[in-house]
Amino acid sequence: MTKAILFDLDGLIITGSGKLFSERLSEKENIPMKQISEFFTNEFRECSFGKADLKEKITPYLTKWNYKGNSDDLLKFWFEGESNVNKEVLKIVEDLRSKNVKCYIATRQEKNRKDYVWNELNLKNNFDGIFCTCDIGYDKWQAEYWGYILNELKLKPEEIMFFCDSQKNVDSGNGFGIEAYYYEGLSFLKEKIKRFFCC
Repeated sequence: MTKAILFDLDGLIITGSGKLFSERLSEKENIPMKQISEFFTNEFRECSFGKADLKEKITPYLTKWNYKGNSDDLLKFWFEGESNVNKEVLKIVEDLRSKNVKCYIATRQEKNRKDYVWNELNLKNNFDGIFCTCDIGYDKWQAEYWGYILNELKLKPEEIMFFCDSQKNVDSGNGFGIEAYYYEGLSFLKEKIKRFFCC
């Protein structure tokens, strides 16, 4: 019996404007994408696994990019541009929790944006917890990530469902015995969880 459901954050709980932050920044500030990609390929990866602080790592790039503001200005532009919460998904989560199904966010994220979505967007009021790579130190496709979650939840793999828009992460979850699905939209999500509402 399923006791907990994990939801990916970006693309499922939060739906963007259709453009990534790097694309929006490139267009707004006329910064070559190659320069922005350099940051995400290198320093940002450390931040995603809790090994470095985003503000510290991105500050040297502000000069390189000829960005007129400071790191706080940049993060505000970044986070607010990716803050459109899918209210239909939140309603599904609310209904699941009313039936005593625990619901969690499972995301690859650095700590500043994690704090933003959890506290500023108030997702802490909608979910039972968040499993973030910056806290765990491993990516969602790695066995250590799932080992951490299973230990925290004190559940068997078959008691957990997981929805994500990365096939690599879904395959990893399935390999661990978790009922993991590649997210294909609201209708797909409702179909997979309908058993909770059949009675």
